[in-house]
Amino acid sequence: MPAFPANPAAKTALPQTLVFLAYDGVTLLDLAGPMQVFADANALHRKQGRPEPYRLLLTAETAGTVMSDAGVPLEAVSWQALAPGTAHLVIVPGGPGVWDAATQASIAAFLKAQPEETAIASVCIGAFLLGHAGLLAGRKTVTHWAYCRQLQADFPEASVHPDAIFIRDGRIWSSAGVTAGIDLALALVEGAFGPSLAADLARGLVVYLKRSGGQSQYSKILASQSAMPDGRLADLHAFIIDNLHRPLPVAVLAERLFMSPRNFTRYYAGQTGTTPRKAVEALRMETAQRLLIDQPELSIKRIADLCGFQEEERMRRSFIRHFGVTPSLYRRNFGADATRR
Repeated sequence: MPAFPANPAAKTALPQTLVFLAYDGVTLLDLAGPMQVFADANALHRKQGRPEPYRLLLTAETAGTVMSDAGVPLEAVSWQALAPGTAHLVIVPGGPGVWDAATQASIAAFLKAQPEETAIASVCIGAFLLGHAGLLAGRKTVTHWAYCRQLQADFPEASVHPDAIFIRDGRIWSSAGVTAGIDLALALVEGAFGPSLAADLARGLVVYLKRSGGQSQYSKILASQSAMPDGRLADLHAFIIDNLHRPLPVAVLAERLFMSPRNFTRYYAGQTGTTPRKAVEALRMETAQRLLIDQPELSIKRIADLCGFQEEERMRRSFIRHFGVTPSLYRRNFGADATRR
């Protein structure tokens, strides 16, 4: 059986069979998001007079109705009726049903029975079901950011990467929370048929094509706003965000809370788990990321000024240190122009 995704240049026989696993309590969007990407890929191929590349099967342990977490019933065929090696790709969505012991056992048995040539992908907390099947040992993986610590604790032989949107490690793919399953599916289509078709799909779904696996799952600004048990830092973070264009030494921030710099640094680290200097740098970086993508008319020098880097070269060094790429390459990879390539 050929590897997934198929490479049309290798004249791989199509369609490839994609098996979606359903169970009571599956999250509807975890399942429907990736399925829609592949269904739309089929529709585009039909429109262009080409054979459909994917055969989509919604399956459950037994044939019949499965109830999603949204209360929407789903009609599935039995995965037990599938011949061995039928699936080119098995997609395991998440949902509250993953905590059910019977679901864990039945899905683990099905996944373990898949041949080595079959690719397996999880969406959101579906990664836990891969873990119960022993598929995460020694592999890089990701799940919804809120469950990354639990995934690492439950499966210590895995290497959990909390900031990733999706990750591929050999035949195992995993993606972060809910809509990240769409990003993963678009990446699979792009790997098979190139960026042009994937960009068409992304535009049709009104999503970003180039939200790559390396982008952060969640906003550091939102994280900082939630990491304040006593509420004293909310105004300070708002002040920082509003004044990123200015120098923001510890003394200035400490004064806002009527503290000495030393006491403020100790207090801030205790509340947030990071230093004031690192927090300011993270907020500068995130704002620069957003401006590079959302405002292509702004020059990199202007963005460096707005974010308080003082000079373009300083922002360049920070981007290379954090992301391994320059600001211009980051914009090229993730900006609006990327979806037109």
